[in-house]
Amino acid sequence: MHYNQIHFTNRSSAQLYKNYMSIATTLVKKLALEQRQDILCEINSHIFEALQQQFPQQLIQDTTPMQLEDILEKLGLPATFILEMVSSASLGQAVAPSTEPTSLLQIPIMLARAIVNLVYYTTYTLMLIAIFLVVAKFVDPQGVGFFYAPNKFFIFGKLILQHEEAIRYEQLGNYFIPVLLFIIIGLYYSSTLILKIKKSIYHKL
Repeated sequence: MHYNQIHFTNRSSAQLYKNYMSIATTLVKKLALEQRQDILCEINSHIFEALQQQFPQQLIQDTTPMQLEDILEKLGLPATFILEMVSSASLGQAVAPSTEPTSLLQIPIMLARAIVNLVYYTTYTLMLIAIFLVVAKFVDPQGVGFFYAPNKFFIFGKLILQHEEAIRYEQLGNYFIPVLLFIIIGLYYSSTLILKIKKSIYHKL
């Protein structure tokens, strides 16, 4: 792959940059040559632009490992970044007029991709809600929890004013946060698995 590699005087910074681009190169090796080239150039360009925003151009090569690592963390993992780029490219192709009819065999795969995307974003949203509830439990220990009374109410989260009498029906008590942490871990691993499924579906299209 040919792209304008960024040169660093610090060996650790150079190795960090090389490792990131090597992972990206490995992840795109199954794509078409032109698409591989475009993605790697785009990633390299994002890194360089992020460096330009923080340092004068003549000082970019002197970037420390800690500074470069911070930039790469903000950019995201290569797999996530590439997946977003491939998804955007696929969306652009879907919007653009096509001269080739869609294969009937692709329709189930496209439908599966849409379903997987919906499940992924739902899982991610639930994980954010669970994290919010953990924080809210520390802020308002009595008003946040699992409140349940048969034939009366079922509330998992934050009480609203008209349900203040439900406080005495809180079921989990001190176990509320551990349960939420268990849910967060489960949702995290589920989202990771869904990303792998998404990746396998993209390769089939």
